[in-house]
Amino acid sequence: MFPPPLSTESIVGDDLNPFTLAYRDVVIYDEATADDPLYEGPIVVHPNGWIELEGHRLLSPSAIHHIDIYDELEDADEREDGAGDDDRRSDRFGRG
Repeated sequence: MFPPPLSTESIVGDDLNPFTLAYRDVVIYDEATADDPLYEGPIVVHPNGWIELEGHRLLSPSAIHHIDIYDELEDADEREDGAGDDDRRSDRFGRG
């Protein structure tokens, strides 16, 4: 007669969820000193921290060391993936 009080389905769809973020051009690394990226391309960051890759594959937050986001770069020459002295892989949060 009444709907169940708890459900695993969200009342807000992914299209309307304000906490879901999408990026078009990212590089994901699994280690701090990794030269080879774990993934390159578009992603969706879900509110629970999981990363959705192309093909609806999910990547656990615990498998990721850091993500470089290149959406704001207009020219492909500005992007420096994996370079040893890459200024864009800076220590933004003060951790070495």
